[in-house]
This record gives sequence, structure tokens and C-alpha cells, in this order.
Amino acid sequence: MKCARLYNSSVNSRKRFLSTRSVQVVSAIQPTGEPHLGNYLGALQHWITLQHSHKNCVFGIADNHVFTSKITAKEVRQNTIAQAAILLALGLNPDRAILYKHSAVPQHTALAWLLSTAATSGLMTRLRSLPQYKEKSQQYDNLALLTYPVLMSADILLYQGTHIPVGEDQNIHIEFCNSIGQAFNRIYRTQVFQPVEQLLTASPRVKSLANPALKMSKSYGKPAGVIGLLDSDDVIQKKVKKAVTDSLGPITVDQNLRPGVYNLLSLYSAVSELPWSKVCETFVTGNVVQLKSELAECLIEKFGPVRDNALQLIKDREYVEGVLNSGAEKAQEIAERNLDNIHRIVGLK
Repeated sequence: MKCARLYNSSVNSRKRFLSTRSVQVVSAIQPTGEPHLGNYLGALQHWITLQHSHKNCVFGIADNHVFTSKITAKEVRQNTIAQAAILLALGLNPDRAILYKHSAVPQHTALAWLLSTAATSGLMTRLRSLPQYKEKSQQYDNLALLTYPVLMSADILLYQGTHIPVGEDQNIHIEFCNSIGQAFNRIYRTQVFQPVEQLLTASPRVKSLANPALKMSKSYGKPAGVIGLLDSDDVIQKKVKKAVTDSLGPITVDQNLRPGVYNLLSLYSAVSELPWSKVCETFVTGNVVQLKSELAECLIEKFGPVRDNALQLIKDREYVEGVLNSGAEKAQEIAERNLDNIHRIVGLK
């Protein structure tokens, strides 16, 4: 069975998410390592399709955020170039969407400071329940780990973002963004910040191959459970072959009883872009070995060319930096205009 090519995703299917008001699509990804299948299915594929249906798309490399964890300067530089290269290889077109790194636009941190003044004690208490704080607070101890959601909100509100294509696990961050934006509006008696909407894909939360009870993530869990977008064909085959399933015989569809098998079926449907009913029809009563083999083949067919292209782009650092610099100029033009307006609202101009 042939796997759907990466660029065959339907643009029209995304339009149902969008409201009638003027749309400003804003999102970002941290350069803490190579993106994986969960990132792609949960958000990045949305970036690629939305750029074709909407003219105002701003996508960032959130390098300001990496310092909540221990990371070297060399890793920041390398990861930023690799992240941008992968996005370009996936099909992000810098002529259709802005691609830049946050640190090149200082207005991000300037707005974060102003927003922090609107963070009440109630909001600050909620910060401790946010996922990244829970995951990292046992390993790292710094103020940025507690206040990063304020900066994340600034990353969105600086561009007057209306629609935010991110994974399901970011829901609480979107809620926080709306809360702090409305708090700012109340303090300064303005309507400068409007509520933002979270855009979810058909696969908003992708599960780990090693433990289908957990999401696919490099933050926790086993590396064997994560399909990296730069993984070699051999590595993909090995990870899928070792994916946790069960010994209950021929394939049946039961998420509670057979979560590992259900996870593989879900991944096959998402990657191949085949309807769930068709996937079930194809594999039910078959064996898990066949399912794993076809899933691995589908992943390699779809992402092998992306990996090869990305690796070539990583070598062409000058080109990738040129794309990011050009994007930063466009982003800064928007950011300066919007921050000037906010400065007038608070009395700084």
C-alpha cells in the first residue's frame, strides 16, 4: 500500500478551523533537538498547509525559550540551523510564510516584560501547573522555568495572533495567553489583545512507540519511542519493529485492551492519510508483523526525502541563515508597529 506523499495534504480541510475575522497564523517550535513525528503530526503539517491558504503566517524558531534547560551555545546554534533546515525540507516556503528566530526580534522580550505586569497572583499560581514546569522543575531551578509562559504569550500577542497551530498539549498555554491578554486589556482599558484560537490537526496527540500511554516526546520516555525526522531508514525500521504491542493474536481494534496495536494503526492512518475505516479494513484480522512492516515502509517513503533534503540544507548554513535573517526583517516590521501601539497604550510613547 502506497503512503501519501508529504505535499498531498488537503488545504481545504484546514479551513473549517478558521473564524471569519482577519486571520493571523502564529506558531513556533523550540530548537532543543530535531523535530519528531509527534511534532509533525501535531503541528508542523498544519504549518505547511496553512501557508497555502492564508497570507499572514508567522512561524518562529523559539530560541529564547531553550535556556530553561541546560544547553550549550554550540548546541543552540546547531539546533537552530537544523530546525530551520527541517522546516524548509518539509515544505515551508519563505516566500509564503515568515520563518525567523525569536532572538532576532527583541520586541518579544520587551512585550513579555509588559505582560508580566498583568500577571496576577492567581495567574502566577497557575503557572506551576503548566507541563514544562512540572517536567523540568525536578532537574532545573531557575525563574525562567516559572515565567516562560509569559514570554510564550508575548510570542503570540506581539503579532496579533488569532489562530495558533500547536499540539493538544499546548492547550493550557493558549488558555494562559488569553488570560494574560485579557488581564492587560482590563488594566489599560483597551481591546488591543483579542482571544486566540488553538488549531488542532487530526492527530493532536501522538503516542510513544515504546509506551502508548505517553505522548511521543524526547522530554521523557525512551528514545526508542520517538521517530525523529532525521532518523535513517534503518533506525526507523528498528524502532517500529520494537514498538510495544501485545501477544493477543490477530489485529483487533480496541484502544483500551490493545493500546500498542491501536497506536500503530493510528500512526499508519495519520501518515498515509488514509481514512480510519480503510486502515481498519486493511489490517484487522491480519498480523502485527505486517502492520509494523507497512508502517515502517510508509514512514520511510514519506520522510526519507525530507531527511535527505534537510541534511543537505544543514550543510548550506549560509542559505538557511539568509532565510532566517530575511524572515526576521519581515517579522520585526510587524513587531515594531504593534509594540509601538502598545507603548502608546501604556504611556511609553
